[in-house]
Amino acid sequence: MSHNKIENRLVKIFNRNIPVENIHSEQEIKNAFQKESYSSGTEKEQQLYIRFFKDCNNEDDVNELIKLCNTSITKLKKLYMSYEKHRKIEFGFFWSTRFNLPKIKGKIASRSDDKYKEIDEFGIYELTPCIAYEMATRNPEVEKLLNRHKKISEMCNDINYLMHRSFTKNSFSWWYGITDEKILEEKYNEYIALYNKKQHTYEVLIKNDYKNFIDNYIDKCTELGITTLLDLEKMITNELINEYLIYPTGHRIQEKSVKTLYQKKITNKKKAKCKYTLDDNSEFASTSPYRSEIITYDEFTQHQRVTLDGTITLNHVFPNFSRQVYDEFEMLTTINFALPLKEIMKYIEKIKTQICPKVPLELLGKTLKKADDITRLTTTDSKGKQIVLDLTRGDEPQRKFGDLLYIYDMKKKGFTNLEIIEEINTYNSDSKITGMSEHTLKKYFTIAEDFIENTRYKELITGKVAN
Repeated sequence: MSHNKIENRLVKIFNRNIPVENIHSEQEIKNAFQKESYSSGTEKEQQLYIRFFKDCNNEDDVNELIKLCNTSITKLKKLYMSYEKHRKIEFGFFWSTRFNLPKIKGKIASRSDDKYKEIDEFGIYELTPCIAYEMATRNPEVEKLLNRHKKISEMCNDINYLMHRSFTKNSFSWWYGITDEKILEEKYNEYIALYNKKQHTYEVLIKNDYKNFIDNYIDKCTELGITTLLDLEKMITNELINEYLIYPTGHRIQEKSVKTLYQKKITNKKKAKCKYTLDDNSEFASTSPYRSEIITYDEFTQHQRVTLDGTITLNHVFPNFSRQVYDEFEMLTTINFALPLKEIMKYIEKIKTQICPKVPLELLGKTLKKADDITRLTTTDSKGKQIVLDLTRGDEPQRKFGDLLYIYDMKKKGFTNLEIIEEINTYNSDSKITGMSEHTLKKYFTIAEDFIENTRYKELITGKVAN
């Protein structure tokens, strides 16, 4: 690798998402890394150190910085050691290993944190989509997409972007206080040329790699408007839905029914129980000449609508699940709930045992095979031995899935098996679940790692996997 390439790559990393006025020059970077304590650096230099230890945690980056700044491992180690414990935790385990130091870990998260207790409270009827969603959000690529979606959504709600438009000639004159017509014409033409050039640059960068644009360029874009932001938000949303089968919170979807479309907002939370009636006597009667009743239960929302001449336009039940996944594989089934319960259950049982629904790829001619479902999760360990888990058997299956996801999170943060087991067993001491062993913990983690990182959670929704 040439020295020029080294400089360009590291300088780019250090200046990622940095406002133009705070850009670090190559010489400033070199000067900063001659110091051996963060406290001896300026505020701007301290931000450089934090970025290096957080974003450049691999051996190649270390070697490149040493070459670029003519520094040494000893100096970098002293710089690292000058930080307090909470910062070292943020920097991760690479540095403690690289400098032959004990790993710095924070306190292990409590198994009783809301993040995991909420999983314990999933209903059996919603277990598969909710667990699939939880697995998806732990996938590294999905995490990045969700962070990008959050950033763009916040920018969309920023009035500066909402109101941003190119200046008309009159507004340009007023804004910059230019009254001379000749000067105004010259300056305004320069402004429009620069504005159009920037817009073209944004378009090219987004077309080449929209995610790279968000990560590395968007904070430097001075002529960015709401239209571009909305396009970016749509790109992220489409990728999350089509590639990873999950909806970002806040997205609106159309629920299909027999005679109408009903739009709902994705919350990834249960809606609270309620009953709402809208009829011809309401203030909306002139624009909505119908009677509508919406009743939300824990498990579902019942929505019925009839026009004033007695025509039913909507008669539907929508799931009220704790999490929403993109399920293009669901089939609409008509059921008359006025019939006896035994008849309805028998009908559903017959459908389930006899139907062979095809997913879109199969309809297009691709051969797929039946995948695992949530009652039988399988993978192979590092020795090629098959692992099979059925966490739905016995008591409190939701809690077992909560344990599985907790184990995955804590292992990824570097906590030991014994630390994790102690926390889980303390939490489950009031339940019927038997104590967690190290053997079981390893099985849980191996399953979780495969389904999360290889996106096998999608099989739980589609029921199919490519041969």
